[in-house]
Amino acid sequence: MALQLAIIGCGTKATQYIQTWISRDDLQIRAVMDPNPAAMANVATIAAAAEKAAPQSYSDWQQLLNTEAKSLDAVYICTPHAAHAEQALLALNLGLDVLLEKPMVTTVAEAEALVAAQQRSGKTLVVAYQGGLSPLVAELRDAIATEKYGPLVSINAAIWEDWADKYQGHWKQIPAISGGGFMFDTGAHMMNTVSRITSKPFARISAMMQNLGFPVDVVTSVSGELSDGTLFNLHASGRAIRCVSRIECYFPTAIVRICAWGRWMEIEDTQGNVVRKEQEAANNLMNVFMQTRTGEIANPSDVLQGLRMAQLWDAIKLSASQHGVPVTL
Repeated sequence: MALQLAIIGCGTKATQYIQTWISRDDLQIRAVMDPNPAAMANVATIAAAAEKAAPQSYSDWQQLLNTEAKSLDAVYICTPHAAHAEQALLALNLGLDVLLEKPMVTTVAEAEALVAAQQRSGKTLVVAYQGGLSPLVAELRDAIATEKYGPLVSINAAIWEDWADKYQGHWKQIPAISGGGFMFDTGAHMMNTVSRITSKPFARISAMMQNLGFPVDVVTSVSGELSDGTLFNLHASGRAIRCVSRIECYFPTAIVRICAWGRWMEIEDTQGNVVRKEQEAANNLMNVFMQTRTGEIANPSDVLQGLRMAQLWDAIKLSASQHGVPVTL
């Protein structure tokens, strides 16, 4: 039976997914919500082009959930960061599985509330980090755990985008709504993927931030160590060309590079030979969500991972507020 899905928030990211998901036979988008009427009209246009019935439209997310819950299996939430916790909590309490955009929440307290609600309801909550759900990231995680290339020596990760100017005046640069700047927005993909590929938690970090005249952080640099002593660096620059990421893992017999979204991975051996692998993202996100909710696979991006990311972000902010003073997680 097709998954009965609602979508809360129909901005750019959600629209990209809707364009892919609308034609799938194994799911039906029953209802959508966005406060912008133009976004609702755009969804109807996409449905018509795919020869599908337009989903029911709502301008209020609470009305959508309370009205449609009994006919739904799950909800995909793609709204500003500060709204995630309240929306996901209601969905879980109404008995729905949740695919929730990253970052999961903006505070540790919100993360803890979601952990409790998920455990109480028994429903599935998957945080939509493409990297966290990528088979290539899972492959690298296994390689590190089994020491396929020898023990992991260190990690150097970077992500950059023309973010500061592109989103000037956007909600992403309003701290009360976004919960942070570039590092907490696009950079969250990098932080999460680095966390996912290592079986050891973050232990100690030192961070510096610069706003460059914007109301939120634009450049962030983090140095730290994992609980086993492995060193790592995370660098996010929100004033750069296009949107690119590169995470490099150093081993005695190889260098493995992967992007924060898990779309590609390169394995370079001691002779300089490089093997490149690629992974399509949009359908993989939904495929993994479906497999997780039916129990076919373990949840690769669950509420506990979301809690770890909230704790890491708090540590980064605390260290940066003290000009890089080390913080223990």
